[in-house]
Amino acid sequence: SSLFISIFFRIQEATPYPTKMTDAEAIDVSVAKDGGIMKIILKEAEPDALGPPPAGYEVTAHYTGTLASNGSKFDSSVDRGKPFKFTIGQGQVIRGWDEGFASMKCGEKAILQIHSDYGYGANGSPPKIPGGAALDFEVELISFKEKEKQKYEMSPEEKIEKAKKLKTEGTGLFMEKRFDEAASLYEEAATFVFDEGGEGEVVPDDDKELYTSCYSNAAMCHIKTSNWVDAMKTTNIVLGVE
Repeated sequence: SSLFISIFFRIQEATPYPTKMTDAEAIDVSVAKDGGIMKIILKEAEPDALGPPPAGYEVTAHYTGTLASNGSKFDSSVDRGKPFKFTIGQGQVIRGWDEGFASMKCGEKAILQIHSDYGYGANGSPPKIPGGAALDFEVELISFKEKEKQKYEMSPEEKIEKAKKLKTEGTGLFMEKRFDEAASLYEEAATFVFDEGGEGEVVPDDDKELYTSCYSNAAMCHIKTSNWVDAMKTTNIVLGVE
């Protein structure tokens, strides 16, 4: 009857994506609540755990991805032994991750069942993920933090503060006799004070002291490790500042 057809179509509109009937504990965490991302919690986060991560924050997570159709694994940060980092809510990852991780707290482990529309769509990601594939990700939200500004996004004052912070960290490493690591931080600090970008550019007078002290400290680190090439290079930079 027309009544039956009307009810049928209303049901179809409410639940466009099929879910696994055996996963009674699955929660719809899609923003649209259309079943495109179903989450099964494997391990609850602690009651006082941080989260969920806000959009724009840097997320650190572990994951293992499999095809829902046959369980074949196509990628795993766990196998590599290195957590994956991404900025949430910025389109850096598939929609299923952006919305799925936005439902989690630190320490939580879960399975995200992701419809293809929230994954790699009709084109897939050959050769391991065919077009239209539904995906299962076993995930763990390890941590999240406010994403640090890139150098080009910083004001001059922020760059100087960053340089001072790196220099202090370098000094800490120097005191621990970790000279190579210290040198790297000193030289990175100097680039925040002044990053030569063109012929004829000179270090501003107000920044010369910090700039030269960073490279002087780096030179000392290279001398400590008998790295004479880099010691000479950093010393020449100091001497070249008018």
